[in-house]
Amino acid sequence: MRSHNSMQNNVDAVPARHLDEGTANVGESTNHVDDKDATQVMPLLGSGRKKRWSHGSLFFSLFFFVPLIISRPLPVEIWVLQTLGYLSFVTLYVKAISQPVKALPSYLLFMFLLSVGCSFQNPGGATIIGFIAFIVGYYNSVKTGLASISAMIIVLLTLNITMFESAHFLLAASIINSLVLFGFGVMERKETLHALKENQQAEALRVLSAIAERERIGRDLHDVAGHALSSISLKAQLADKLISKDKIEDAHREVKALAQLSQALLSDIRQAVSDIKQLSLSDEIAKDKSLLEENGFNVTTRIDGSAEQRLNTKQERQLALILKELTTNTLRYSKGSAVSLDLEVNSTTIKMTYKDDGVVENGASIKEGNGLMGIRERVASIYAEVDISFLPHPIVSIQLNVEQASSLKASV
Repeated sequence: MRSHNSMQNNVDAVPARHLDEGTANVGESTNHVDDKDATQVMPLLGSGRKKRWSHGSLFFSLFFFVPLIISRPLPVEIWVLQTLGYLSFVTLYVKAISQPVKALPSYLLFMFLLSVGCSFQNPGGATIIGFIAFIVGYYNSVKTGLASISAMIIVLLTLNITMFESAHFLLAASIINSLVLFGFGVMERKETLHALKENQQAEALRVLSAIAERERIGRDLHDVAGHALSSISLKAQLADKLISKDKIEDAHREVKALAQLSQALLSDIRQAVSDIKQLSLSDEIAKDKSLLEENGFNVTTRIDGSAEQRLNTKQERQLALILKELTTNTLRYSKGSAVSLDLEVNSTTIKMTYKDDGVVENGASIKEGNGLMGIRERVASIYAEVDISFLPHPIVSIQLNVEQASSLKASV
């Protein structure tokens, strides 16, 4: 207690038939994320893009040791106890930010007790109390968070009056630090809720787009097939009646007309199907980039805008599926933090290069699984070349010959 006093001085179930119904359902879903039930949907501080920031902020917890350094020399046992206390707090913090919300109260309580316990010998305990306040501000509504922070402050006031012998520096630092970091947690919460609502609205637009596309396809197929199928049915019935009356030549004539109608219908349906929107490479690039960034990767893209225009439908679709597979592999297995994607065009070639900055140990001994084998098969289907390397980083490079690609358009 006395050593403390001496140191003291120094955040598709929608029916296609009714577009209005789909719109109503989607509209309801966009309002799903609100401040009352946000604790059920808030991303964990220990996951995705937030994980790196949450761990990096631990740098500021090192101010915990400043009062100990200023107050040197101190007994070795104090340094040992304070270091063990600090390491225990950090361990609890790292575990807490990866826990579901229901499990947080017990972690936060232990963290608070530990920080207060360290404060008996070290005013630096006020530094780590702020980390608790940030977690409270991020996961709870402002009302609930303020109630929790108020309870912490009351406990600190009580300790200051009864046990710390007027340790006003510790009390003031703890309160200020807690309120400031609580405010940061509240702001981080608001930004996260805003991002969640934007994602839901984007998903709603995708659902509406899918509904509209499905309705359009249905109308097109109905317009194409409706009249032709009615004519085919009438022709077939007429041919049957002519055969029953032994009018064979007339029946043959109707059967020939029936064959022509069916061939014309088949051609029209093929045309309608070919007009359906195919998988877009640019859309896949945007989607995969967003997915990687959400999971903490820094993504750099260098895309030649003319590349997509020079690809036929099959080539564009296969490159999009290859990129999707590469992104999936990165999310599952990568130990890196950055990804780059280049799509280059020159007079004779189109080249796509995907690079992951993660270092692969024993890359030479890696056996290609179904994913990489599938990539090679897709590349072969569009008569391209692929180079897959793991030393020192995973790199996949695919090259298409532009002239050859153009000659293949008519056959796809």
